[in-house]
Amino acid sequence: MKKRRISAFWSGCLATAVTVALGTTVLAASGQVTFNFANVAVDGKTTITAGTTITAANGQQVPSSILYTDAAGGKTNYLPIRTISELLGVEIGYDSATKTVLLGEQSAENTSGEVYWQRSVDGTSFDYTSERPLTPHTDPPAWSPAWLPDGWGLSESSGSTSWSSYRYRGDTGTITFRCEYPDGGSVGASVRYEQTVQNCRQVTIQGQTADLYTEGEKTYLVWEGQDGILFWFSGNKISADDLIKVAESVQPVTGQMPDLQMTWAPDGYTKYERVARGNAVQETWLGPDTSFTLLYAAVPLELPDGTPESLQVNGVQAQYWQAEEPYESDGGSMTVNGEAVEGSQAEIAGVTVSTGTIVGPNAAGVNTLAWTDPDSGIFFRLHGTLDRETLVRIAEQIQ
Repeated sequence: MKKRRISAFWSGCLATAVTVALGTTVLAASGQVTFNFANVAVDGKTTITAGTTITAANGQQVPSSILYTDAAGGKTNYLPIRTISELLGVEIGYDSATKTVLLGEQSAENTSGEVYWQRSVDGTSFDYTSERPLTPHTDPPAWSPAWLPDGWGLSESSGSTSWSSYRYRGDTGTITFRCEYPDGGSVGASVRYEQTVQNCRQVTIQGQTADLYTEGEKTYLVWEGQDGILFWFSGNKISADDLIKVAESVQPVTGQMPDLQMTWAPDGYTKYERVARGNAVQETWLGPDTSFTLLYAAVPLELPDGTPESLQVNGVQAQYWQAEEPYESDGGSMTVNGEAVEGSQAEIAGVTVSTGTIVGPNAAGVNTLAWTDPDSGIFFRLHGTLDRETLVRIAEQIQ
């Protein structure tokens, strides 16, 4: 059973139950509090009778229940946490380091203090390696920053079932964020000077010790979470203080993005890759020698500089940025066993291989179409070498 975190309000109620006088009713700031008001039944059997108190472990008498009546007349019943644990037959504990009330078994998370990732240094390189046996995962780790500096947006998303990666871009800099299960993987980087690695300093991120490397305009920030997930940030042209602030905001993503699909694509284009992780979905299609990409997310997206053209996509206000310069094709050629293959696809050992240039959102020859769904608040971006009319047609048939 995974650790369940009980809110501070519950523990506050427990503290109140221990310290207040055991009168029948007291007045709260905006309502009324009544003690020992309710019966409690488990599986049809009354286990606590109204009007009775409970003897705590220290021998003190505390209320068996608390009834709070708010100013509007609404009623809410509260029970002490220890009573809940006894009624449900689960163990109770308290982790003073994290100020967490623990109910039930806690073996699912790394509460033992075991370190899953080992740091190694070789000159100007540093690596974090997990030697834990591979564990099959059906879902990738879903964490993302809740705060970014003004003007920053999600640029790209990638990953597998064991790791997720997001790239963010601001006016002048970039941030790459990666979170990875401890499944035998390795994450590392090389810098220019050995002194950068030697001068690595430690900072605290969300109560965990993190390694901070700085060299010129480049900054790395790495730490292991309580459940063994490795968190890795690399920032370019962003201050260490701002990167630490972004890291402090990292939190698990709740909920799922809608499974939207493109129901139409231009002739000659085939789906190359679809990456869905956390609060973002990215899908890339390959054409004869280039590509287009759809990215939609619950967070703002990176958009081109300059003044866009306003237009409509299914009645929704959208923005279109024309490419800075015409796209130049490289022919999309492919060679198999030393021989040129005509077209953009070939079958090798029963596997269909496609070739084409995957253009990034910052390429000079890329056109961009962006809009925000007014109902869901989801941000959309289509970018590629296709013309405006084709991008709009694709957008209007996303369902």
